[in-house]
Amino acid sequence: MDIDISFAEAMLRRGAGLLEAEAGAADTDDPFAVLARLLAAAAATDAPLVVLSEGGSHPALFDEANRRAAEPLTARLAGLAATRQGERAAMYEFDGTGPLTGNRIVAALLRPEERSDLLHVYIAVGRLRGGEAQITVPPALLRFDAAALGQTLGLLGDAVSRSPNAATAALAHAAAILPMKGHEEGGMPAALLDLYWHALTLASVRAAGGAAGGLAGMTPEGNA
Repeated sequence: MDIDISFAEAMLRRGAGLLEAEAGAADTDDPFAVLARLLAAAAATDAPLVVLSEGGSHPALFDEANRRAAEPLTARLAGLAATRQGERAAMYEFDGTGPLTGNRIVAALLRPEERSDLLHVYIAVGRLRGGEAQITVPPALLRFDAAALGQTLGLLGDAVSRSPNAATAALAHAAAILPMKGHEEGGMPAALLDLYWHALTLASVRAAGGAAGGLAGMTPEGNA
């Protein structure tokens, strides 16, 4: 049954199968296959890949991230600038809301370099069907440099806390979204864009310890 496997686990299984298949290159035009293979490769070569799920044993992480996500951008920037990730890769799985209700979301954060403050963020939006993960929105890549954001905040000073435009400009300077194969060119849907910031909020809450404390060192629900 679908409830016996998570969306994140189904993605990793598909990626592992593609890595093992001799004809794996046949799926290079499928954006989900590209992402699944990337995550499986990260799990195989840079283990552990930490997996944390909403509704699991660490609800404080998701509760605090949801609380912070409701704050104005001007109030959230300092936390985003403090985002760090000790592991090479981490995945967060949670339920979609608003226009994405009924979907399951996987946010994958990978460190492309030996810098805990530089992250590549991938979002997979989809559902489980017969134990197979199916995406409903093609993924894209967000490259986020927390150190660059922190430097910009230092230069702008109090203007960031007073001006949403200054806050948006600071964030744009530190991040870039790059569509993957199969993604429509043009504007990014607002609901999908929000997921990227939510993924980084989850990472910043985990790094900071969150409202309840101790989240940075919490035991993950699974390691791939």
